[in-house]
Amino acid sequence: MQEINILEELFLSTEMWGYFGPVGLIAIGLILTKKERSLGVLMFLIDCLCMYQYSTLLEATPDYYWHMIILLLGGILTLIPAMTSRK
Repeated sequence: MQEINILEELFLSTEMWGYFGPVGLIAIGLILTKKERSLGVLMFLIDCLCMYQYSTLLEATPDYYWHMIILLLGGILTLIPAMTSRK
């Protein structure tokens, strides 16, 4: 029986069935944005890096378009509060 690392599958997986990967990243980004504006910007940059990684995988399979769309929308949702919050 193969062991499954839940955190890896939710947040780091780039397997085709690991659709929770981008969602987990966005959830962390939104939580961090509420704490600190600069952390929200950092999470947006991480989103961009992940989008770049997924864009290289699009050549193999179109299923990664969902990862790109989720990360793009989530990145925007993370960045807007980070830019508009006042400290």
